[in-house]
Amino acid sequence: MSVYAKRTKQPGMRDYLFIDHYFKKKALITLVKESAKVHQWDNVLDFSFHIENEHNFKPSFKTKLLRRVKFLPVIKNIYNYLLRSHVQKATINVSQKIKNKLAESQIMVPANEEVAIYQLTQTELNAGAEYLYPNAKVFYMEHGTVDYIYVINKIRKDGFICIFKESYDKYLAKRNISFPVYPCLNKEEFTNAFLDFIPRFNLDIKQIETASKKRFVLFLMDALEIYQVNDIFWTDYIERCLKEIDNPLDYTILVKPHPNQSNEVIEITQAYFKAHNLDYIMLNKPEYISLSVETIYIYYQQRIDFVFTTFSAAIYYLSYFYEDKSKFFYAYYFVGKYIKNAPPQYKNAYTDLESILSEVFVNKHCISLT
Repeated sequence: MSVYAKRTKQPGMRDYLFIDHYFKKKALITLVKESAKVHQWDNVLDFSFHIENEHNFKPSFKTKLLRRVKFLPVIKNIYNYLLRSHVQKATINVSQKIKNKLAESQIMVPANEEVAIYQLTQTELNAGAEYLYPNAKVFYMEHGTVDYIYVINKIRKDGFICIFKESYDKYLAKRNISFPVYPCLNKEEFTNAFLDFIPRFNLDIKQIETASKKRFVLFLMDALEIYQVNDIFWTDYIERCLKEIDNPLDYTILVKPHPNQSNEVIEITQAYFKAHNLDYIMLNKPEYISLSVETIYIYYQQRIDFVFTTFSAAIYYLSYFYEDKSKFFYAYYFVGKYIKNAPPQYKNAYTDLESILSEVFVNKHCISLT
C-alpha cells in the first residue's frame, strides 16, 4: 500500500495510513511502521491492539464450538440477527474512534474536501471509515486470493486494485460481473519494494545466508488451524512436498511460519525435520514470523530451488514474477482431503477459492500437488 501511495501521490494530496483496529503482535506493528516509511505519509494512525509476540493463536475450545454452533438450524437465524445488530453498533463506535484519533492528531478534514478510502476487504476499520465519510470514493486493494472473492460482494466500491488484473477481468466477464479493476504493482515495483524494506527492518537477514552453504528450499507454513485439520496433516504435507526433491538432504529448508501459526504446529513441524535429520532453519523469531515471505524469497532467490505452500497467495505472486528462478508448488487439492472437520464457513470459503485459483492465479509455472 505504501508503494502504491507513493506512486499515485498528487500535489496537494494528503495521505494518511490507518493500521487496522484489531489484535496485532508488537513485532508486526514495528514492521508495518518501518515499511510505511518508504512513502512520506502525512501521518500514521495506529488503531490496533498490541499483543505480546509470544501470543499463541491456537483456537480455543470455545472458539471452535462457536464456529460450529452458529450454523445450526434456529441458532443460525438468532446468531445472524444478533450479528447484524452488533455490526451496526460497532460501525458507529469505530467511526467515533476514527474521528477521535483524527482530532487527537490535529487532522482536520473539511466537509467539502474530496476523500478517497483505500482499504483491504476485511479490515475492521472499513465500515467505520465509510460511515464517517459517506461521500468518499472507496477503493479496495488486494491482500491475497480471497480478496478477489470478497470484493465482488462489496456494495460500495469505486475500484479494485490488484496484480492479476488481466485474468481477473476475464473471470468477471465470464460471470457478467462489472466493476472497475486497476493494475497494482509490476515486477520491478514488486521487487524493489521488498528490497527497499529490508534495511529499514534492522534485521540481520544475512545470518540465514551464512548459516548454511547449501541450496535452499523455502517451505511456507499456513494458518490452517481454522480448518481444524488433524495433527497428521502437517507431517503428511511435509512428506508430500519432499517427494518433489530428489535428495532433500542436499538442501537447507527455510521454514516460514504464518503470523497466526499456533505454537503447537510449529513444534510438530520442527520435530519432523529433526527426526528425519533434515537441515532446516525455523524462521520463528517474532521479526521473521511477521515478515512477508516475499521479502525472504526476493532476498535469497538466487539460492532457492523449490518453494512449497498449501495455497498461500505468495506462491502465485512469486511464480508469476519469478517463474524462471525456482520450482513452485501449491497443495490446494491436497489440503482438501483433510478438512472434513472444518466449520461450514471455512469449508465453504475453501470451495469458493477453486475457481479463483484456477482462472485467475495459477500459471504454468505453479505446479499442483495432489
